[in-house]
Amino acid sequence: MNTQYNSTLNQLIFLISTFLIGIFLLISIHIIFLNLMEKLDKQTINLKAKIQIGELIVNDLYKVRSDFYELATTATNKKSKQLIFDKINKKIKDIRTTLDVLNNSGTVKRTIRLNIAEHYTSTKEIHYKRINNEFSLETIDLEPKLLQLERMINKLLIILKKEELYKRNSDAKNYMFVNKEIKRFYKSTPAFFMRITENTNRLLYEGSIELKTLEKRIKEQKEQYINIELFLVFVIIVLVIILGFVIAKQINGNSRKLEHQRASTRGILDGQQNIVVVSNGEEMIDANSTLVDFFEGYNTFDDFRREHLCICDFFIDVDNPEFLIDIDYDGLKWFEYILANPTLPHKVVMMQGENKRYFSITAKKKDLDDKDFIVIISLNDISTEIESRRELKRLNDNLEDIVNEKTKEFQELNETLELKVEKGILENREKDKKLIQQTRFAALGEMIGNIAHQWRQPLSAISSTASSMLLQLQLDLLEKKDIEKSYNSIIKYSDFLSQTVEDFRSFFKENKQKEEFDMIKTLHNTITITSATYKDAAIQIAYNFDVEELYAYGFANELSQVYLNILSNAKDILKNSEDQNKIVKIRAYENDNFNVVEIIDNAGGINEEIIDKIFDPYFTTKHQSQGTGIGLYMSKEIIEKHMSGQLTAHNTKFKFQSKEYIGACFKIELPRL
Repeated sequence: MNTQYNSTLNQLIFLISTFLIGIFLLISIHIIFLNLMEKLDKQTINLKAKIQIGELIVNDLYKVRSDFYELATTATNKKSKQLIFDKINKKIKDIRTTLDVLNNSGTVKRTIRLNIAEHYTSTKEIHYKRINNEFSLETIDLEPKLLQLERMINKLLIILKKEELYKRNSDAKNYMFVNKEIKRFYKSTPAFFMRITENTNRLLYEGSIELKTLEKRIKEQKEQYINIELFLVFVIIVLVIILGFVIAKQINGNSRKLEHQRASTRGILDGQQNIVVVSNGEEMIDANSTLVDFFEGYNTFDDFRREHLCICDFFIDVDNPEFLIDIDYDGLKWFEYILANPTLPHKVVMMQGENKRYFSITAKKKDLDDKDFIVIISLNDISTEIESRRELKRLNDNLEDIVNEKTKEFQELNETLELKVEKGILENREKDKKLIQQTRFAALGEMIGNIAHQWRQPLSAISSTASSMLLQLQLDLLEKKDIEKSYNSIIKYSDFLSQTVEDFRSFFKENKQKEEFDMIKTLHNTITITSATYKDAAIQIAYNFDVEELYAYGFANELSQVYLNILSNAKDILKNSEDQNKIVKIRAYENDNFNVVEIIDNAGGINEEIIDKIFDPYFTTKHQSQGTGIGLYMSKEIIEKHMSGQLTAHNTKFKFQSKEYIGACFKIELPRL
């Protein structure tokens, strides 16, 4: 529940954060678009400032033109001419300053004369910032013309000085000549002033056209910005609403889960037969219905809590240290004492009506956070147990006689039981001996058959050799070298017969102690015994050895018996096989823990319905006259109980001479040394 509460709290925080982030994004987007539109407005203001500066230049040019004509027509003395000349230079300087602002950005200041009392002049400031580091067309066009204007003024001054000189010297002839020169000069200047004014007006006109285009473009961009802003605002609001809806839905779901958990917790509490009380260390905060049912006069827990802050109000002192009461225990409250000594038996006594009821009491502390915690107190009614103990104590006086009587009965039963167990063990041992004996007899029969096959050919050869020697002797044809040859053949066959008998004796020799032996050598010895019967049955043995030796620890003759059982079973099943190629494949290898020998035939495998039963005692697929069904059972007993190995069987596929076969695989695993 605490985890669910934390999850709900986190979701509430996330919901509030989402709304705050949404508001922040809306404000940020609005500020961004305000900055964008402000930049657009600055472009308009800047271009208007440029046009205003151009208008100032035009006005200055008109004034220069007026002063230029006044210089020769109205000025009559040197002083007035100098004043006009200074005015012209000042205006040219003002124009150059204005052009410099257009080129390098800055502020143009102009003083405006006013006909207002106490306000004779006013200062006008125009701020301009050059964009894209481009030179102003006004500067490129006007600067050469200003230079030309200065040259014209200087030339006019020279002519005027001549006129003044001739006038002062009363040289009428030259004076008239200079006067005509002045008139000719002035006739050539209107075209210059017209061109410079027209060029400036053209630039102003182009600037106004550019201003209209810019204002239109800015208006369109503003509309785009407003549309984009509205779209982004709409998207953010929709996203915030969707996230808010999802989170609110989750919070609502968590609230329902919390209510469900509270109801479940209440159900669990009320379902307890024990009295369960939840406290915060100072007072009870909850309890199950068992508490209300136990005490009379209360309908709900709230009724109980109004009168009692602690259930310890009902603890009775019975003068027994095992039973707690509401006192301090070495500075600890009673529930703190329980928490500090959880292994001690803690009990309390409370009255139910007029009867005393006994309870075992436990307490568990659960931390809610770093500061708050709850203590869960459980009281289990042990009144019946206490009464039973009292009854047992009452009966304890007569218990000794009862115990003595029962002890005699148990002794007699034990003696009888020991005899029964011993008898059962002897019977099992006899049963095992019979099984082993049956296995050995079965192996003996197999061995006798194998020895008969082994001996048939050597005995026939000895008989033939002896008959040949007798015939040669009767015919007086016997020579010494023939006698030696026949003798050597008889000795060879006799040795073979002797070795066969020795193999037979070794196979049935009982080993009383485990020893190290080579599993592969034991396998070869066993195959030697069965080679004749395998040859008669036209069965081919294929070897696939990864190693030359596999040393294990145990009984070599018992492993020979296991080999013989498996090889005999393979021979019997292959005799009935319709396949022309009868094969027994033998693999020998080692892994991390075991030496492994696998004997695989190509008889088609074991029926899956009986493969789990082939190691069961007395289970056989042969006719009763051919087998008892204990060969594989005893083989598994030998490998797994006598040698701590494993014997398993499964069906497998293998290839031999490029042809694929299916057969049974018997896998023998013995621990590596």
